[in-house]
Amino acid sequence: MKKVFLGWLTFSLVMAAISCDQKAASKYPGYDEIENGLFLKYHTKNEEGRIVNIGDIITLYMNYTTEDDSVLFDSSQDPRPVQMRADSGKFDGDFMGVFIGMNEGDSVSVMVNADTFYMKSAGYPETPPFIDSASMLKFTLAVKKVETMEEIEAQQAEANKAGEVEEMEILESYLNTNGITTAPTASGLIIIPTKAGNGLKPQVGQEVSVNYKGYLIDGRYFDTSDEEAAKENGVYNPGRDYAPFTFTLGQGQVIPGWDEGIQQIAEGGEATLIIPSKLAYGANPRPGGVIQAFNTLIFEVELVDVK
Repeated sequence: MKKVFLGWLTFSLVMAAISCDQKAASKYPGYDEIENGLFLKYHTKNEEGRIVNIGDIITLYMNYTTEDDSVLFDSSQDPRPVQMRADSGKFDGDFMGVFIGMNEGDSVSVMVNADTFYMKSAGYPETPPFIDSASMLKFTLAVKKVETMEEIEAQQAEANKAGEVEEMEILESYLNTNGITTAPTASGLIIIPTKAGNGLKPQVGQEVSVNYKGYLIDGRYFDTSDEEAAKENGVYNPGRDYAPFTFTLGQGQVIPGWDEGIQQIAEGGEATLIIPSKLAYGANPRPGGVIQAFNTLIFEVELVDVK
């Protein structure tokens, strides 16, 4: 598909093309062959909806099946929305180009060769063995939302700002409730010494071993190297070796709050690190569901060894 489908993308022109293309209509009734091996049928045409342009991010309902209607994918079964960047097709039969010129609120069905879709559009190394490469796939698509990348970035920035403000309010309340007056470092890290060490403080590039207990402001544990603490707080993994965690300091192998905080503890010492999300995982939730966006993390750490 080497051109953008502007001619067929208005409803009237699609209907006219279908009426003129008897061959396509007889092969797949109600469909218009808009490219070699690519067939389109409108279900809903929303002339008032926002038009999809190249580069827009579209939110979709997507379902696709084999020719005999065996379902291969149905986005309604996934809580995450299907989103993609709208682009013109890159070759004849590339169904990715069908969105250009559609309207928000439009719904269509598209028939496309299985081999073309898997090998070219989707970039698979080969068509799945359970799919006849010469067969057709049927896509049912509904354009739910159309946004520019700039709009999405602005929305994300606003959401991030709100998340950061809320995090700081929760942190301030926690500090006040617990009578913590330790001043943060320039980065915002709070280091509360709990036991003095008898060795030297580690330097960037040295290998350190650390025992730790990690939990959120609300007390929920998410990880620990202490087996008993893991059992007591519902995070025990019987397949895990509970031992000090070893890493090279200052090499980005841990979150920034650890790289900074561990440098301030002498070997054998202990401290509590209160780490705002900007020094941890920021707006990115972690697998497992405990650490969410803009969560401040608290670690009780013991610097066991420095090499």
